[in-house]
Amino acid sequence: MSFRLYGVLAQQSFKTFLTYRMTSVLVVLFGFMFTAIEIAAGFVYYSFAHRIGGLNFLQYEILIMSLTSITTTYQFLFVGAHESLAGDLIDGNLDYLFLRPLPSYWYYALRQLDFPSGVNLLVYIPATVFLLTRFPLSWSAWSLILVIYVVGVLFVFALNQIVVEISFWYDNLTALNGVPEDVISAASRPARIYPRWLQLILSTSLPVLALSNGIVTVTVKQSTAWQMLVPLAIVTVLLLVFSFYLWQRGTRHYVSAN
Repeated sequence: MSFRLYGVLAQQSFKTFLTYRMTSVLVVLFGFMFTAIEIAAGFVYYSFAHRIGGLNFLQYEILIMSLTSITTTYQFLFVGAHESLAGDLIDGNLDYLFLRPLPSYWYYALRQLDFPSGVNLLVYIPATVFLLTRFPLSWSAWSLILVIYVVGVLFVFALNQIVVEISFWYDNLTALNGVPEDVISAASRPARIYPRWLQLILSTSLPVLALSNGIVTVTVKQSTAWQMLVPLAIVTVLLLVFSFYLWQRGTRHYVSAN
């Protein structure tokens, strides 16, 4: 997809954002409200202890804000297409995709931006960076944080992409779309509070702990953050490859069914 085409799609998404202004404002406000609840919960937790799972209060807030920034970036870039895929399959709205000389996988994934999430990001990312500046981080540490952030967004995308692609074969399974969000939300706590065996599973096989704890771990021990990044990156690549394979199989199934 060219930058020019992506710009046209972004303009269309922005017009939709302006058309449904009241809905967009409510989405933005609810996004801030849920994040505020998570932050307030941190105040409650740390009123009973100075450190939880090896993290102090400031590090806990970095964990919450960095994970929120990652998931909100996913929502800004990809959630619009993921939410509409099941309906487009049932209504036959994917037909025009196969008439365009474009890679249908990335065209569909990037065709709709969620601007309310973009508004939230304008607060979340600067807030995360501000919290991180409270620690003496080197340029290599900041580079590692950026890599974890990018890989994290791709991980969340690939996980959700696989789930929504099940709609190619099974209707009325939209309830599954919330599973990745629930799994990631369940891991939004300091890694050390989980049992060892669960830490191992959630840091390697399904590295949601690496996703949630990776950036804040840079402020604790950079080498440990690298150890978290490696399985996260490997699993992300595998998920992307598998999601692309499912997309190819699913689109062939869709075309033959029509």
